[in-house]
Amino acid sequence: MREYCGETFSKLDRAGEGLSSLLFEDCLFTGCRLEGALVENCQFSGCRFEGCKITAPKFRGTQMLSCDFADCALSGVDWSALLDERKRGMGFLPFDSLRGCSLRHCVFFGLDLKGFQFAGADLSGSFFDGCKLEEASFAGSRLQGTSFAQNDLRGADFRGATEYFFSLEGNRVKNAKFSLPEAVNLLAALGVVIEDL
Repeated sequence: MREYCGETFSKLDRAGEGLSSLLFEDCLFTGCRLEGALVENCQFSGCRFEGCKITAPKFRGTQMLSCDFADCALSGVDWSALLDERKRGMGFLPFDSLRGCSLRHCVFFGLDLKGFQFAGADLSGSFFDGCKLEEASFAGSRLQGTSFAQNDLRGADFRGATEYFFSLEGNRVKNAKFSLPEAVNLLAALGVVIEDL
């Protein structure tokens, strides 16, 4: 396995290609493209990604831990596949922050995301299943078509979030914060008919 430590990669373009058997530790990636790339048997630890486009990557045997993302387009990423199964749900995450990122059609399965800041993110079409999301912030986020199933959302903040529609059944929502008019969608998900007078 080839190792890179503390290096900077600028405008690396692996769209439709691949990365194989590489270890990146504390590296900086700026303006890089991994669209449809096969990333096989690689490890990313403590890396920072800025202005990168990572779309529908295929991860095989790849792990990511404690990476930071800023102003990236991250679409179709299965974040749960980037953690060793023993670490999933135990406070370990492939990312420490996702500031200013678009996170469309991403998969978050069984992750411990307590207190995580998704505020202002576009999470359209993403899946949160079996996640610990207590005190997480989705404030001002776009959640069109986003699925929430079997999550702990106690104390989560959805104020100002738009286009969400999910069932309260199966999700723990005590003390979660919602705002009008979007909160009406939660009643509609329960089959309640709402009419204007």
